[in-house]
Amino acid sequence: MILLRKLSPGLARGALIFVCANLPLSLASPALVGDLGELDCVIEPHMVIDLSSRVDGIIDSLEVERGELIEKDQVLVRLESGVERAGVAQAKVRAEATAEILSRRISLEFTQRRNDRIEELHRSQAVSTDQLDEIVTENELSRLQLQQARENKEIAELELRQAREILKRHTLRSPIRGIVVQRYLSPGESVEEQPVMRLAQIDPLRVEVIVPVSAFGSIKVGQPAIVRPEPPMDNEYEANVTIVDGVADAASGTFRVRLGLPNDDYALPSGLKCRVTFLPMETIPGTQLAETEAPSTDPDGEIGPVSTPIVAEARQCQTIGPFKNAPEAEQIMTTLAQQATQLKLREESQGSVETWLLLTPSQASPDDSRALTGKMQAAGFTDFHVFWRGPHKGRVSTGLYRKKAFAEERQAMLANLGVEVELVPRTKQRSQFWLDVELLPRITALDLAAARQMLGNADLNASACAMVADK
Repeated sequence: MILLRKLSPGLARGALIFVCANLPLSLASPALVGDLGELDCVIEPHMVIDLSSRVDGIIDSLEVERGELIEKDQVLVRLESGVERAGVAQAKVRAEATAEILSRRISLEFTQRRNDRIEELHRSQAVSTDQLDEIVTENELSRLQLQQARENKEIAELELRQAREILKRHTLRSPIRGIVVQRYLSPGESVEEQPVMRLAQIDPLRVEVIVPVSAFGSIKVGQPAIVRPEPPMDNEYEANVTIVDGVADAASGTFRVRLGLPNDDYALPSGLKCRVTFLPMETIPGTQLAETEAPSTDPDGEIGPVSTPIVAEARQCQTIGPFKNAPEAEQIMTTLAQQATQLKLREESQGSVETWLLLTPSQASPDDSRALTGKMQAAGFTDFHVFWRGPHKGRVSTGLYRKKAFAEERQAMLANLGVEVELVPRTKQRSQFWLDVELLPRITALDLAAARQMLGNADLNASACAMVADK
């Protein structure tokens, strides 16, 4: 015979206790839980923390009082931090300074223009190899100086981050949501390897129970229980087993069990004695269906598994690139090789403008060229070169520029002096590499995310790749 007793209204969902009698020996374990009756227990905080400081200092202010409710990350203690704040301000000025980078960049652009002009002269055998080597060295030194300025700025930014972290250590925040149990120090006192205050987390509460060793094996993690605190608390609370010790105490013939008791409204204080009753596990034996199977009814009315068809996923093609060289693309191909259904490397060659050359119209004679350069020198322009041979014979170059804006600015200045110059683009053929990758949608996000980190500045674009569209 099975007797049913409904719990008091304090237990949610109207749980039932099943008291079984005259059961076979093989089913005796569940009955053992009911035979335990009520056991003594103690309600304790889930966690108790003595809040300490990572640095020594003088307490400037305490932001909370004893017994006050606190939230996680709430500011509790502030230490004196005038020196650290000044260090942050100083590091911030250094980190935000950009004058050195700007000056080094301008210097590099100037040496680059000189380098390009000398190379042009060297090809026409107008300057010696020693002069070319000197200009190339100056250009490389300017490049390294710009790189050093950028590295100095990165170091300054890291120093600012370090200064902020040091300042952050002078503010103590709560690592938990709970209450302040005790304050050990007051404003003006020194913090030297000693706690400032004690905190307690009381949601959830921790219930410690001593159980006879004869019940070992009948209590499982997740098992429900009813906790009844001592007066004046007269309600019943539902808890669940969180820890069952695997080692018993031989001297007392007991083992320890811990339960978790929700206390989100903080209505139940910790530090109370209590009584606990363990309930049987409410599990129904049965067979779980596989993820790819679902119950169905055949014509005879019996239920049996039916396999769910796997829907074929549409293929997608991603175009990755451009890459400057084939090894970069091949590195991405290696990363995606295991998941890709197809991989295709494409090379495209196109001309791009590298530099801009300012040239005057071709002069009729060397005397005309000298007259033109004399006019330019009189106006203050000394940075020019006369081509005496080659495709630009008889023309005067006023500079080779990597940026079109600089060339146009010089062109306008010469036009104001009555000197006509032509802006001539100089192109260079370059190869770019593109990678077409065909993947399944569920794989695309994971593997292309790894590829995206390797790409750096390359683009990741979805497109209807030819190898997919042709099918």
